[in-house]
Amino acid sequence: MNVVLYNPRAQRSHRRLPLSVLALARVIPAPHTWELVDDNVDPDAAAALRRACAKPNTALFVTVMPGPQLRVAVPVCRALKREFPNLSIWWGGYFPGIHTDACMNEPWLDGVVVGPGEAAVPALLSALTAGDFAAVPGLVWREQGQVRRSTGAPLRASAAFPDFPYERLDMDRYAARTFLGERTFNHHSSVGCPYVCNFCAVVNVYQGRWLPDPAEHVVRVVRRLAREHGADAIEFHDNNFFAWEKRTLEVAEGIADRGVSWWGEGRIDTMLGFSDATWRAMARSGLRMVFFGAESGDDEVLARMDKGGLRVADIGSLNRLARSHGVRPEFSFVLGTPGDPEKEAARTFELIRTLKRDNPDCEIILYVYTPVPLPGMYDTATAGGFRFPTTLDDWLSPQWSGFDHRRNPLTPWITPRLIRQISDFETVLNARYPTHTDVRLGRWGRRALRLAGRARWELGLTRAPVELRAMQKLLSYRQPEEMGF
Repeated sequence: MNVVLYNPRAQRSHRRLPLSVLALARVIPAPHTWELVDDNVDPDAAAALRRACAKPNTALFVTVMPGPQLRVAVPVCRALKREFPNLSIWWGGYFPGIHTDACMNEPWLDGVVVGPGEAAVPALLSALTAGDFAAVPGLVWREQGQVRRSTGAPLRASAAFPDFPYERLDMDRYAARTFLGERTFNHHSSVGCPYVCNFCAVVNVYQGRWLPDPAEHVVRVVRRLAREHGADAIEFHDNNFFAWEKRTLEVAEGIADRGVSWWGEGRIDTMLGFSDATWRAMARSGLRMVFFGAESGDDEVLARMDKGGLRVADIGSLNRLARSHGVRPEFSFVLGTPGDPEKEAARTFELIRTLKRDNPDCEIILYVYTPVPLPGMYDTATAGGFRFPTTLDDWLSPQWSGFDHRRNPLTPWITPRLIRQISDFETVLNARYPTHTDVRLGRWGRRALRLAGRARWELGLTRAPVELRAMQKLLSYRQPEEMGF
């Protein structure tokens, strides 16, 4: 069987290794063959995909995240099924894993793999010949007009499978210029996250499970990317890279001589417990930035989020600790949770001002809370009338277009006035403190924004900053939560 692995376009300038489909490629057994079509780097992806799917006996495996990938994948897959009725189409990824029923309402989609696909894909390829889909772990499919679900496979660490087949890719296409380096590559070194924050979609998929690759495996991959492909920077896309201090220290020491800058995602309370020796080793190894879910400037909201006892004071402590070691913290906040969202926003804005006063180089990212189907805040949303779409057409509607970016929450307690307040504050913040991750902005553009935003920031005049919005548009300012590095 010919397998086509399709990575739909995620966003403009998204040059990152398609790890989700590469994870499948490494387990496709002979005599099956595979080819990759990546809409993010291939200027002729549409034609390449059509040629690949025109071959007889072909299965199309598609990874789908909410947002841009979903908006691309739906019309593309519909058109392919219409043109090639015998094409077998299977989806995996966060969106079909969480919104499975909406996907299975589409007759052109043969089924969905829920959870990691490495165990499912070899069995699915056998089932496409033998017809025994019940033996495929984590599969949702139709049989005699009924939707059926199989039992999921035990979770396994990525290192249990073969290495990613970099040799099959044009790696120069994926060498991205970022604030970290001129040839930045991405890697995923663990599966899941050991925490169960009740607003996070990762919990839906992994239920608090975390399986890290051994430190020596991570070091080997980084050294290979540096040696064979010229990597001078690595983004670790783990849901929580820093969950285990011993492993973090061993990785830092193992890559310290490669001259590689790196970035990862961590937990504030976890990394506050790291020793000074570990912090020094991370800094020496090239750690430049860590993404932290700070979430809120209100202790009551943090408690409702199940943040494991995190307090607002801890966020400030981590900010100062990271600065002392020359590591830039990147704090994300989720505004507009149930309760008193106006009060929460005001307290969060106050905290952000304190963080910037203590460490002007810290990065701030603002989101608006969007429900995730987990007990807690989601129950409040549904009690107020919130409902997810039941069809993919509804997901593609303008009403839901901003939902995936946490810009248009559609929750009953959020008012347009609060959304404007958040947007205005963010505009002034990004003018006074332009992100370091926008490498295209340049020194003069960054200086001009800082000067233009200084008075508003210092006087607290954040309402209707139309002149700053115009300036950011003129400079093509890129916010990291929308465009990545």
